[in-house]
Amino acid sequence: MNFVIESWTIRQLIDLYESGSLNLAPPYQRGDIWSANAKRKLIGSIKLSYPLPAFFFYRNDDNTFEIVDGQQRTRTILGYHNGFFADDGKETIETVDKSFFYQDYKIAVYVISNSSKSEIEDFYYRVNSSGIKLNRPEILKAQYSSTPQQILAEKLADHPDFESLQIFSETSLNRLNHTDLVTELLTLLLLGNTDKKIQVDKQFYGDEDFSESKSRELEERFLDILLHLQRFNSIYPIKKTRYKQRSDFYTLFGFLDNNRVLTGETLDHFYKILILIGPDIYPTNEKCYSFKEYADNCVSQSNSKKARDARSEFFAKLLENSDSVPLSKSEEDEDANLVIMDALNFYELTNDDLTEIEGYWPIKVSSLISSTGRTLF
Repeated sequence: MNFVIESWTIRQLIDLYESGSLNLAPPYQRGDIWSANAKRKLIGSIKLSYPLPAFFFYRNDDNTFEIVDGQQRTRTILGYHNGFFADDGKETIETVDKSFFYQDYKIAVYVISNSSKSEIEDFYYRVNSSGIKLNRPEILKAQYSSTPQQILAEKLADHPDFESLQIFSETSLNRLNHTDLVTELLTLLLLGNTDKKIQVDKQFYGDEDFSESKSRELEERFLDILLHLQRFNSIYPIKKTRYKQRSDFYTLFGFLDNNRVLTGETLDHFYKILILIGPDIYPTNEKCYSFKEYADNCVSQSNSKKARDARSEFFAKLLENSDSVPLSKSEEDEDANLVIMDALNFYELTNDDLTEIEGYWPIKVSSLISSTGRTLF
């Protein structure tokens, strides 16, 4: 079985059907079974620029096609095109942005060829019974394969310095999850913390003015951060810490970008603090509310802007503490740094266990080692 991945417009799909070259009902296919609500939601997803699961078409020897997977989606698109129903916003094809709907929006299409009918029927069964569908990064790769955004994302995802962090399993790499994370990190560099992956699709891939100079600037910033991460890796491997996890890594990456003016020595001190406190950050840690809250924001709605902002604030208050005597304040004081106070109390440390670095007062690494008994470096 041979196949190629192509990026099609909805107009191409419709033209193929209207020319009689697309068979919607080969023997192994079902009929039109989607509910009206499901159809409206699919059209709504297209209008929001959300990527659809990939379509699988078989190309016959006479250059006609039959649908292997994606029949319900195709029927829905054709029905909306013909004015049979309105979308979930009660908008019909007559009032929709036709240029976007027909030409700008892209679908990922796997075109299969050189296969017997029995192979195609077996493939149909496997696709619809195994539950293994194309994931988001695989769909985006097909949709945006020739765009500068996707080219940059793949280049950085495959960069030796990024790969050497070893924060992804072989299975995750095969499913392009490393590329998916890189697109989120690039969006982070562009916009700061954003809400979920919607902004990656809208603001990163949807940026029609994504220039070569913008690509170079993002690449340089990304690689600068990678240099710090490589140095961290030599201090203690990131893959052995909680910061290999997607939520934590995202927050660490953003923190490094926000603190590009700090010296490597200062950032190394901060990294050692994060490593030493890492095992104490978990959702059931009732003895340190700040650690518990951070952990909660890594598991509950972790890719929401609210959770990401909360994690960034935790990093800032823990590492960029500007108060040399935080424990002299009451928790009710308006300017009290509750995160550093929680950490000091949890480890039974005092104000004397802080050290001044570049205008900040983080916890001494030696004090944390003594308190935790963790001799990792």
